[in-house]
Amino acid sequence: MKTAWIVVLLVVYSCPVFAAETAQPPPPAAPFEQGMADFERNTMLGAILQTRPATEAELVNLRVLADRGLKQARTLAQQKPDSADAQYLLGSWLLYGYRVVQVDEITLDASGTSRVRSVNRVIFGLTDDPEEGLAALKKATELASDNGDYLLDYAAALGDYGRPAEARSILKGIWVGTPQLSTAQTMHAGFLLAGVSEAEGNLPTAREWIYSALALDPDTAMGVELLRHLDAVAAAEWRAALDAAVTAAQTGFEGEHYDEERYSEEQYPEEPDVFEEEHLDEEPVE
Repeated sequence: MKTAWIVVLLVVYSCPVFAAETAQPPPPAAPFEQGMADFERNTMLGAILQTRPATEAELVNLRVLADRGLKQARTLAQQKPDSADAQYLLGSWLLYGYRVVQVDEITLDASGTSRVRSVNRVIFGLTDDPEEGLAALKKATELASDNGDYLLDYAAALGDYGRPAEARSILKGIWVGTPQLSTAQTMHAGFLLAGVSEAEGNLPTAREWIYSALALDPDTAMGVELLRHLDAVAAAEWRAALDAAVTAAQTGFEGEHYDEERYSEEQYPEEPDVFEEEHLDEEPVE
């Protein structure tokens, strides 16, 4: 999900004679900027911890960022319900923040006895019900209808959370210029449409959308990476289908057995021995 980056430049003009005495540290960031900064830190750390074990310090850091970020986002949304930024921040945390949960892990020891232990896991999303987060992102797009990034992120969230038809409707509208966004944003809509098609198992259509998006900017590296990704997915599907066919063939061959009823004498009587039943009239020639 593409998140908003807001850079705050603070320029302090002071008299040179008193600069050392009057220089003050920059004021704390505004709630939205602070919330987005925490969100970026949380998602970067969470994504890393999906690929490797976490240290205790990392888990504590992730918990602090998630708890503080969601609390501040809720407070800001309550204080400024008509703020698109506040709604966007809340939706982003709910849908894409990372949290730490405890789960029971079952293992077997050397004797085959099962053991249950509680372990920490880093998971995606700060809520089990995405509807609140989706509603917040939708409200952000309504309050700031000219913000293309918010609209793209809302469409991406719909696709990520199992509502591809709604996502496709928004993205196709962007693609044909409703609303009119920048070339880069329109290209991003094409890439998201490819993702929706891939999620539905339609790899040829996904590839067509990538080519269409690349036509807007053939030099973008993202399009090349997405094509490589589709190639890898197609290769994996082909390998899985081949393995399944080989397994089915082997299972069918090994499963064949002798069926006594099928091959009984009543159904297939033994053919007579021609030489035993033939009676020759002539005596054998000596």
